[in-house]
Amino acid sequence: MEAMSKKWFSLFFIVSVVLFQVLATFKGGNTLGTASADPNTFSSPTQAEVLGVYFTPPAGAAQAIVKAIDGSSSEVLVQAYGFTHNAIAQAVIRAYQRGVKVSVLLDQKSDHTNRYVVDLFNNAQITMRQDGKHAIAHNKVMLIDGSIVITGSFNFTNSAETRNAENFLILKSSTLATRYKEEWLKHWAHGV
Repeated sequence: MEAMSKKWFSLFFIVSVVLFQVLATFKGGNTLGTASADPNTFSSPTQAEVLGVYFTPPAGAAQAIVKAIDGSSSEVLVQAYGFTHNAIAQAVIRAYQRGVKVSVLLDQKSDHTNRYVVDLFNNAQITMRQDGKHAIAHNKVMLIDGSIVITGSFNFTNSAETRNAENFLILKSSTLATRYKEEWLKHWAHGV
C-alpha cells in the first residue's frame, strides 16, 4: 500500500509540474526550474526525481535520511532549526569520518535544545555555524553530493521522528540542489 501511495504521489508531482509549465507558458510567466534574475522565481522546468516521500507518524522515517547520508561521497550540507536525532547525527559524523565534506548550519536561538548534537559535532571537529540573523532560522534542509535535496517540515529531531505529524521529501536534481546551495551559502555567510 505504501509503495502504491508513493507511486501515485510521484505521478501527481510530475503531472503537476508539467501542467504548471504548460499554464505558465500560455500566460508568459515563470515556472519551477533554474534560477532567473529574481531569486524567488524560476525560468525552466526542473527534472527532479522523487526518491522518497515520508510522513510521521509512524516512526521510522528518519532511517531514510540516515541511508541518504550514509550514501554520500563528496558533500553533506545541513541547515536545521532543530537537530537532536542521534542516528541522523551519527550518520553525519560517519560521513565526515569517510572524508565527505560536512558543514552544519543551525539556528542560533535553538543552541540550548540542540546542545547534544552540537557537542557531538564539536567533538568530531565538524565545521558548524549558527544563524542568528532571523527571528528563527527555520529551514530543514540537507544537500548531498550536489544532487540530493532533503526538505520538508521534519526537523532532525527525536520529536519529529516519534511524536509530531511531519513530512519530508528526498529529491534528486542537480539544478534544485544548486538553487538550495545558493540559499544555504547566503545563510552560511552571515552565520557565526
